[in-house]
Amino acid sequence: MPKKPYSAVTVQIDRLTSEQYEENDIGGLVDLIEVIKIQESGPTEAARALRKKLKYGNTHRQLRALIILDGLIQNAGTRFQKQFADEPLLERLRLMARDDMIDAEVRQKCNVLFRQWAIAYKNTPGLERIAVLYKQLPHTKRPQPQHSRVVREQDAEAARENASPPASPVATRHGPPPAQFPQASSSGRPIALGAAPLPSSSLFKKDKKNKHKAFNLEKEKGQLLETIASSTVASTNLLNGLQLINREQQRPGQNPEIMQRFESCKLLRRQLLRYIQLVESDQYLGSLLSANDELVKALMAFEIMDKSIDDDSDSEVEERSSPPPAHSRHGRSNSGARAAFAGLSIQEAPPAKPPRPTSIPMPPVPAARKQRAEIDSEPEDDDDPFADSNAVKTPYHESSEPTWRDV
Repeated sequence: MPKKPYSAVTVQIDRLTSEQYEENDIGGLVDLIEVIKIQESGPTEAARALRKKLKYGNTHRQLRALIILDGLIQNAGTRFQKQFADEPLLERLRLMARDDMIDAEVRQKCNVLFRQWAIAYKNTPGLERIAVLYKQLPHTKRPQPQHSRVVREQDAEAARENASPPASPVATRHGPPPAQFPQASSSGRPIALGAAPLPSSSLFKKDKKNKHKAFNLEKEKGQLLETIASSTVASTNLLNGLQLINREQQRPGQNPEIMQRFESCKLLRRQLLRYIQLVESDQYLGSLLSANDELVKALMAFEIMDKSIDDDSDSEVEERSSPPPAHSRHGRSNSGARAAFAGLSIQEAPPAKPPRPTSIPMPPVPAARKQRAEIDSEPEDDDDPFADSNAVKTPYHESSEPTWRDV
């Protein structure tokens, strides 16, 4: 993969989207515009840097990226307007306005800008795709539960245990309530999320001893409701923790507190799957399925956000949208090209020059020109006042015109 340009454009955008600038501060935008104008790849590099902030930045950086993008569209000139709007950036904007994982303030800002762009740039050349963002849906399909590795593994394990379902899980020990999440710091350092209670894995060993006992809903009602409540809290804690991670500097899998919450969600979902297999009452089945959906959403969000910035899916879309090299377009390698030209032979001496023509016939005279020549050659009539012989020569010195004097 070719290395993407990294110049003063990216450095300026990193600085302008940091926490040292207020949300609506446009200071430094003029310098960024000048840097973009003096570089050939300025518009495309700016679009890529802003897209990275929209995808991996926190709420403040996402809002700042939208403000800077709007300012560049208005003031960076026609060259920027015609080159910056590539498909990866447009798709990221579509996702930003409709993704539940995005902060509500960011989604609202996207919708406001989309409506403004639709009115302002409806007939502006180069901004037609920006003007129609307000009515477009994302082209990228949302990941489904069957695409998640963790969800597939747990579903397969539950299917294996379904042949001889064990008794319901025993009560788990609950630690202290989860700590309150602090506000995102401006320093960008890893945020301590507080220790999360991790369900004991010994409960699955105890289930094997009681797997021949029949399931009694009345006896297990209290534990069932407690598992549903714990699952809801665990999924919410994991989603909140993912929101506070600075993905530009740390992956969620590198944070120990996030990993504890992730493992807690996995164990609680195993308990929910067993209850879903055993419970037949509609009174509790709906709550079980709802809690399972929330856990699946949190687990999938962890897997999606745990990808490295270098492994950027939007960059893959950008590579696919760019024109392929000549050898890939023709589907032919170097060896195939050599084999195709193997039967050709090149003469050592150049071919002989064709003989030079000795006489070139004159082109025929046009009819109109011939007719005009015949008219000019006819003898003039002496009685014709407009003949050339009756032309009066212009005198060398003309008398001055009379002047008028005021009396």
